[in-house]
Amino acid sequence: MKFHSSALRAEGGEVDEIHEITGVPELGGSRLSHRESLILQFCRQAALDANAITEDQVNELKAEGLTDSDIVEMLETMSFTTAYTKIVDALAIEADPWLG
Repeated sequence: MKFHSSALRAEGGEVDEIHEITGVPELGGSRLSHRESLILQFCRQAALDANAITEDQVNELKAEGLTDSDIVEMLETMSFTTAYTKIVDALAIEADPWLG
């Protein structure tokens, strides 16, 4: 998470924005749309315990206009990002100096 916070700051993210985005599960802030919040909560649930995802959660995403293909793509992206982050954390890789 440290690396992601550094990257968000380097892109001009304000501290409260970073805390709002990385401070899951409190994702209902004003900066995130309802759709964005649902997507992040779903991906978080999939990363923590994919077996606990309910049909209602999937239907909520579909009600926001997401297709089966969109949901699969979200899960692929989350899986890749989770794996990458675990590697970065396990090897204690620091953000590049230009990220501040």
